[in-house]
This record gives sequence, C-alpha cells and structure tokens, in this order.
Amino acid sequence: MEKMKDAPVPEGEEPKSVVEIVEEVLKTEVKQSTFLRNVGLQSSRNNSGKATAEVAAHVRDLEQKLKRSELQAEVMQEEFAAIEMKAEESETTRDKELEVLCKKSQ
Repeated sequence: MEKMKDAPVPEGEEPKSVVEIVEEVLKTEVKQSTFLRNVGLQSSRNNSGKATAEVAAHVRDLEQKLKRSELQAEVMQEEFAAIEMKAEESETTRDKELEVLCKKSQ
C-alpha cells in the first residue's frame, strides 16, 4: 500500500485516495472481501451489473447537469458583458452631458 501511495501520479490525473488504495489492495489480495461490501465499496456479485448500470446512469445525469451549468454560466457571462458595456456607455453619456451643463452654467 505504501508503494501505491508514494507512486508518482501521471500528469492530468488526481492522486488516489487512501480508500481507493485500500480497495485496490483488497481486490488483488483477497478473493472475497466482505469488508468492501460492508462499507459499500463493492457490491455483491448478484447486483454488480445492476449497480454498474445505476452508476453509469448517475454519471450521465451528472455530466448533463454539468453541461447545462456550463452553458448557463456562459450565457450569464455574455449578459454581464452586455450590461457592463451599457453601463460604460451610460457613464460616458452622463459625463458628456455633465460637461455640457458645466459649460452652459459658466
């Protein structure tokens, strides 16, 4: 386990958590690990196909939500940029009008 923990991480990947390392060691060292099933890291063999399908569906759902969030963020950034531009235009117009008023009052 220490070797796995201290192993260099390939670029672009996150280091494995302690739980993932323990799970991997138990999978390779122990043929039938009730520990993994008890802590919810490994489903029983009867339900593994169903669990895999549920996880895949959940992952797809999360990916769709992420894409929607990214699109919403992009739209909001565009709207914010447009609002900023209008604010700058209004400020410029206000400054010009103020300057004209000052000249008239003198």
